[in-house]
Amino acid sequence: MGTLTNFRKISPYALAIFVIVFVGFMVLSDADISTLIRQGQTLQTAEIGVVNGEKILYKDYDERLQKQIEQERNQSQNPDEELDYVRLHQTIWNQVVDNVLINQEAKKMGIKVSPEEVRDELIENPPDYLKRSFTDSTGKFLRDIYLELITRPESYVKYLGDPSKISQEEKDEAVNRLRKDLMEIEEYIIKQKIYNNVQRNLSAVNSFVSPNFVTKKQVFENTTIDLKIIAFRPNNLPKEEIKIDDSEIKKYYDDHKRFYEQKEQAKIKYVMFPIQPSADDSARAQRNLFEIQAALSNATTPEARDSVFEIKFSEFGGETVDFTPVNQIDAQVLDVFKGLPNKSVVGPFDQGNKTIFYRLDERRQGTNTVAKASHILIKINDNKDSALAIANNLLKQAKSGKDFAELARTNSQDPGSAMNGGDLGYFGTGQMVAPFEAAVFGAKIGEIVGPVETQFGYHIIKVVDKISEEIKYSTISINLNISNTTKNQILREAYSIMQQVKEGQNFDTLAARINKRASETAFFTKDRPLFNSWYLTNMAFSAEDGEVIEPIELKNYGIILAQVTGKKPAGIASLEDKKEEIKQLLLKRKQLDILKKQADEMYQKVKGFADLDQARSIDSTINVMTANSYKPSGVIPGLSKDAVLTQKLMNGKIGINEPIRGENGYYIVQIVNKNIAKESDIKANLKMSIQQQAANNSQNAFYIWYQRVKDNAKIEDFRAKYFKEF
Repeated sequence: MGTLTNFRKISPYALAIFVIVFVGFMVLSDADISTLIRQGQTLQTAEIGVVNGEKILYKDYDERLQKQIEQERNQSQNPDEELDYVRLHQTIWNQVVDNVLINQEAKKMGIKVSPEEVRDELIENPPDYLKRSFTDSTGKFLRDIYLELITRPESYVKYLGDPSKISQEEKDEAVNRLRKDLMEIEEYIIKQKIYNNVQRNLSAVNSFVSPNFVTKKQVFENTTIDLKIIAFRPNNLPKEEIKIDDSEIKKYYDDHKRFYEQKEQAKIKYVMFPIQPSADDSARAQRNLFEIQAALSNATTPEARDSVFEIKFSEFGGETVDFTPVNQIDAQVLDVFKGLPNKSVVGPFDQGNKTIFYRLDERRQGTNTVAKASHILIKINDNKDSALAIANNLLKQAKSGKDFAELARTNSQDPGSAMNGGDLGYFGTGQMVAPFEAAVFGAKIGEIVGPVETQFGYHIIKVVDKISEEIKYSTISINLNISNTTKNQILREAYSIMQQVKEGQNFDTLAARINKRASETAFFTKDRPLFNSWYLTNMAFSAEDGEVIEPIELKNYGIILAQVTGKKPAGIASLEDKKEEIKQLLLKRKQLDILKKQADEMYQKVKGFADLDQARSIDSTINVMTANSYKPSGVIPGLSKDAVLTQKLMNGKIGINEPIRGENGYYIVQIVNKNIAKESDIKANLKMSIQQQAANNSQNAFYIWYQRVKDNAKIEDFRAKYFKEF
């Protein structure tokens, strides 16, 4: 049964075509059903998107989300963890769109995957994730059981347990579930094979590499230069004295506008309404807090305080945390309970936007011992002997009586714990790497041990405590909550402005009346979420210029009311849009022309020098920079990266070269020494270099190709019709 239980945990949807990724999930309760009714659609037929004319159905999108939640719940150790709706939706959307596009392109290439290929894959070459689910405790693949179940799913019933204790309905459900799992696995294999075949087709075209090209590339990349350089940069040139007239800008635009393609763009003006507690909300919380404090203050015995706590626990909806090992309790909460007898009531304690009262209900001895320890980490890096010597010295100091926490703060190379004096808190078995854990649980309380070697380095460890205690406790939390009345008031204010804008009033004026400032975004494209909301981005592109978008509540921002204030179609960017960019480019060119004169004059003075440092004899303010062992992939200290300068340097001659015009300035360079890589050395590893270059070409070709496919695709996203929280 263990193997079959493992099999039930498989979800091929966890294995995305491009990467293995687990995503979050949100229940699809915010779908706008009224929209479907008005359109005469149902959830079975509603379209959530269209890719090059191919529909993506709401139900298929929903199904993928449901499968992701099942996968994540199986994997998660904290089912109450807050979900990242934006990440979830966008990951699923990208997977769906990628699948459609890859299938469309595969069809154009004539790539098909037959049922026979899938069957052969399942029988002759089972994927590893399937084999792992049919592996016994010794690591042996149970091939006979595997083949039986994938070829005859109905045989699953004999592995379910005692037939007399399992109803026919349960048997049918188990078999049908297995059949569905197998169908999904087959679907995944088909997608994987299509993807591999598409990539193989592209690799065949792009994997040829010229040995001569690789040799020259390796020589270029492994050549080093020792040089001295005087840089003439435009920073100090007065920009206001350089004139760029409109005719120059227009001519440049006309000559180069084919390079100014842009995606569809939009911009919005918006007002934010932070969701904050009102004065009434704060007063209500204070009244509740005072009521509990007063009742506890009037209770003169521990028994009376316990009785008050029990009453208020019921009134205010308190929570009880059942017996929990101390290593799983928040350190601050654990400190609250230190030394307290059972039924003790303590508080209030402020924690962010809430105030908490605690009652220690009961302590008991658990079955598993946990330890508390502090450590000092010395990383090994490149010198193991040196690291060990440092660790031994620290061990000696710690055992001689020096304060361990201070030694950790000043010497430990574990930044996470060093600031806390090396404190790692409580932990149980299986939570630390094996050598560290063995040292801690093998030592006595108060003992300092080490150096203990792990993959992280050498550890000096102080065992602080060992207990098997579990604690049960209860809490009463007074939250500074925002009431529905307050939230509704904020929403009414936002909707009021929306309605008035629709009636023709000015967005900025209306915002100013309520002491709000209307801000405006720059133009943006569809490929980024506004304020971490794809809904807002989608609405901005689906709305008309000037249209107001219905108020939306966004996490960390509050309620946002937005108006679309600009649209730009896809195509060639206008002269107006590119005017400032072109002006700066032409300004830089003219600055370089001015610098050319300065560089030429200086070159005439220094070209006869044996050393460029002698230029300081002409002008003591001249900065001669030095760079030794400079490589094409590097940066000259004091200069920004300049591809033109790099190329000219690699082709330069020993001595002081004529001025070089780079991308960012003019340069006079003395090449002191050039260590050119030998072709004979390169050729010794030429075969491996060619293989690596071919692999890089193949991989890059796929991603470049796919990005072009996606950029040219007509992708319509209708998710904003059905969801807001994405």
